[in-house]
Amino acid sequence: MADEEKKNNGSGTEQRKNGNEDEGDAWGSHGSSQGRRYAKMPVERYAHYYNMNHNNRGMAIIFNHEHFEIHNLKSRTGTNVDSDSLSKVLRGLGFSVTVLHNLRAEDINRYIQQISEMDHTDNDCLLVAVLSHGELGMLYAKDTHYKPDNLWYYFTADKCPTLAGKPKLFFIQACQGDKLDGGITLSNTETDGSSSSSYRIPIHADFLIVFSTVPGYYSWRNTTRGSWFMQSLCEELRNYGTQRDILTLLTFVCQRVALDFESNTPDITPMHQQKQVPCINSMLTRLLLFGKK
Repeated sequence: MADEEKKNNGSGTEQRKNGNEDEGDAWGSHGSSQGRRYAKMPVERYAHYYNMNHNNRGMAIIFNHEHFEIHNLKSRTGTNVDSDSLSKVLRGLGFSVTVLHNLRAEDINRYIQQISEMDHTDNDCLLVAVLSHGELGMLYAKDTHYKPDNLWYYFTADKCPTLAGKPKLFFIQACQGDKLDGGITLSNTETDGSSSSSYRIPIHADFLIVFSTVPGYYSWRNTTRGSWFMQSLCEELRNYGTQRDILTLLTFVCQRVALDFESNTPDITPMHQQKQVPCINSMLTRLLLFGKK
């Protein structure tokens, strides 16, 4: 019985022989295959934590957008507070930080592609932050809108092998729509199991994408203190960036945004006393703890 189970759960060849095959939940033809590719293994297969002991922490790029040329978009007063705070806290965690102001979409895409073509062998990870206007499914550059996935397209493991198996972090401070969250008051009344030293990973593994708000909803920014999300993220990174793994830390970022903030627009009643909560999309396969550099 044990031998039969091992046979049925082994290689794809054995699965096919026994009618035990994996299928995709999609109609139509298969995507094209480019064959098997290889990249250096940065950590053991079943390691619980990402390897954060490379020579460098890695690059952090902040795209900061204050002024726009399209759709009569208002200037984002307070965004420079966000940019300065995030830059400072990331440098404190060992990142090499670059801040780029008011770039056009073509320049953003070109810069991202150049970064992906660099050698990140000696880096722990990559971090990209965007501070801008947005709507559902789109972010705004100085001159036009673009899809958020343009930011991480060039960093999949097949396109950027020196970051394969390493964390790639994206933080996006932008509206995802014009819906408002009025909140609610709570009361107390009621694969493969082989032991081979090599292994394969999906090209989209090891990404973390965090939006300041949930799809379809408004994202709030104070003109003096900066956005709620960036205030909370910087505070958590500053106090616990080397102590808590990133998903635990981000849970408390969500807590700060959800509990500590409420819009103050008494002259615009529908927008007054509104709430917000960030949205975390994790494809991480291990715990990420920055530790001290």
